[in-house]
Amino acid sequence: MRILKRIVFAITVLAGSLSLSAQAASPAPAAEASDSVSTAFATVWGGYIFDMLDREYPGDDIAIGRFVDGVAASFDIKQADEPYYQGILQGFTVMERLAQMRELGFPVSRDTFVDALRRFMNGEPTGFTSESADTYLNSYMSRQYEAQMAADTLSVASQQEFIERQAAREGVIRTPDGLLFEVITEGEGAGPSMDDQVAITYTGRLYNGTVFDEADSPTLLPLKGLVKGFSEGLLMMKPGGTYRIIIPSDLGYGTKGAAGVIPGNAALDFTITLHQVVKP
Repeated sequence: MRILKRIVFAITVLAGSLSLSAQAASPAPAAEASDSVSTAFATVWGGYIFDMLDREYPGDDIAIGRFVDGVAASFDIKQADEPYYQGILQGFTVMERLAQMRELGFPVSRDTFVDALRRFMNGEPTGFTSESADTYLNSYMSRQYEAQMAADTLSVASQQEFIERQAAREGVIRTPDGLLFEVITEGEGAGPSMDDQVAITYTGRLYNGTVFDEADSPTLLPLKGLVKGFSEGLLMMKPGGTYRIIIPSDLGYGTKGAAGVIPGNAALDFTITLHQVVKP
C-alpha cells in the first residue's frame, strides 16, 4: 500500500504538470502521432515511479515486470468489466482501512468482511443497520481504549519504590509535598517566579528510563501553564543551571496519566537546563 500511495501521488503531480503545459501550448494537430504521445507519456510516468519501485524491490527485474503486467491487466479489466474494475479500486482502500483497524486492536477478518459486504449490497440482513454498526464500532473502540489505559496504569507501590530509591541518593532534596530536586550544575542569578516564562531544554523519562518527551532547543514555557511538580521544580532553579527533578504522580498527571504518553500513577523524571527567565 505504501507504493500504491506514492504512485497515486506521482500520477497527480504528472496530471497537474500536463494540464499546465496544455494551457501554455498551441492547439495540437488533428492527427497527432498516437505512438509518440503514448511512448512519451509512458516515459515521463515511468520516470516518476521507477525509483520508487526500485527502492521497494531493489534489483528485482521480475517484480518490475510483474508491476507492468498489473498495469496492463487493469486496462483489460476496465474494458471487459467496469464494475469489477471499480471493485478492485475500492478494494485497495478497504485493505488499507482494515490494516489500520488491526493496528488499533480491531479483530477484523477479510473473509467475514467480504461475506458481510456481499450480503449488505444484495439487500440481505447483516445483523446491523448502518447506524447501529457505527455505534457498535465506536463503542468497541472506547472499550479497547479503556482496556489499554488500564493495562498501562502503573502500580502505586512500584512508583513509590522508585521515588524512595532516588530520594536516598546523596544530594537529592525532598520538598514537603514530595518533589525530589537535585542540582547537577548550579546556575547563577535570580530564579523565576510564577508570573514568569522560562526558556528550557529538557528530557522527560518514566521510572524505567523510557523517554516520553524532550526538547533539544530552548523552549519557552509559562510556569502557570505547567503541572504542579514541574512549576515547583523550576522555581528552585537558576539561569544557566542543569537540574533533575522527580515528580510524584500526585504532582504530575495523577491516576489517569496522559493518554498514549504517560501511564496512570507514573512518577516523572526530568533533567532540565534553565537557559533564561523571561519577565512579563
